[in-house]
Amino acid sequence: MIDVLSGVRSEHLGNTRDVFVYTPQPLTAGPYPVVYLQDGQHVFAGAGLEPSWRLDETLDRLIADGVLPPLVAVGVSNAGDERGAEYSHVAPYPRDPRGRFVGELYERFLVEELMPLVRERYPTTDDPALTAVMGSSMGGLVSYHLAFRRPDVFGLAAVMSPFLVFVDPETLEETPVHRHFSRKGPGRVWVDIGGMEGLITAHHARALVDELLALGYTPDDELRYRHDPGAPHHESAWQERAASALLHLFGTEGPAVRRADGQTDTTVAVGQTVDLAPAVVRADGCTYSALSADLSWAPEHLLKPAGAARATALTPGTAQVTATIGQVLEVGDTHVTVEAGDPTATLDVTVVTAPDISDTVYFSGLVTTRQAPGIHHGTWNLPRGLGLNGTVGRGWRCDGLDADGQPIRNPFRHDRDRRLVVRVDAWTDPHSGS
Repeated sequence: MIDVLSGVRSEHLGNTRDVFVYTPQPLTAGPYPVVYLQDGQHVFAGAGLEPSWRLDETLDRLIADGVLPPLVAVGVSNAGDERGAEYSHVAPYPRDPRGRFVGELYERFLVEELMPLVRERYPTTDDPALTAVMGSSMGGLVSYHLAFRRPDVFGLAAVMSPFLVFVDPETLEETPVHRHFSRKGPGRVWVDIGGMEGLITAHHARALVDELLALGYTPDDELRYRHDPGAPHHESAWQERAASALLHLFGTEGPAVRRADGQTDTTVAVGQTVDLAPAVVRADGCTYSALSADLSWAPEHLLKPAGAARATALTPGTAQVTATIGQVLEVGDTHVTVEAGDPTATLDVTVVTAPDISDTVYFSGLVTTRQAPGIHHGTWNLPRGLGLNGTVGRGWRCDGLDADGQPIRNPFRHDRDRRLVVRVDAWTDPHSGS
């Protein structure tokens, strides 16, 4: 069941928003574990907007299967144009023309205003060990800061596809927008990333994981990580991974029982670092990339270790990589092909639109330049292996459509120099509510 709390006001922020509350049925006296989710209007299929995580359906299934305890999930809507500022703690949201960051005020809204209201109306716990914060993209950024700043409130955190580093879509200059903490925070942390998220890169999420390991988090126990090579930066991907995140935070611990489906071989250039953590599955369905896997490869001279379940390519050739977990579960072999040459490749894109389009046109989040009426062009030198979704947009939810009225989405892995021409026949309406 989902209740909608309309127009919840924050005195700290001076605004209002809707809050969506999922409750298990039947609702007893509790107290229930609770998870607070960012971008709440896109969390539940039963209320709010599409696309959504459809988390209510996931919770119904996991609770009915007995692998997740009954819990309350609170979807906190973002504040629209204020989203970037509210979800930023340590640096202004780069695309905010006012250069504001009010994450600490948003934090106070959650802790001092919303959580007491929720506890007043629903039988939720105040135990940090059973209270989670969860979000994706900038919602992942703010969830990370909330949990590590206030582990006395949020003892569990799911940081999904986090926006940790702003990559300028014109210059590709990188600006970190997250804090590096010096000590452990929440008791359990989930971090994930897709391999087709463009400028929200797997590299930055993996760097955060390495930082958390250095703080003392136990891999595949206190900290679980999931790298899904084929996943885009989209609600459909977070819908797919949300179950595993919740099972890590609230489920019953258990060993991996098998390797996940869909393992793929990898091609990298000399000098590049490759993530070799194998995707495995627990008996309850929690799917994660095993950071604690024991790895070996042959020939040995092709790769060198580069941290937990990672290696750096040294010389051309193909290495067969074997992974074992706990000296019990052998999760099979994959192959890493190392190629000579530059670790970057050139992408040249021309986007053809109606002549009257004068807005900035983005290709996979990269900024093109209007060269003539209806002609928008860009050339970028990008890391080989970067996953791009092949979309065209003009800003938030204004997406390019093809001749059949379907969103343009031709994902590809940027593994070589390439030249593309993309034609846009129409655009979605960002104000349609979909």
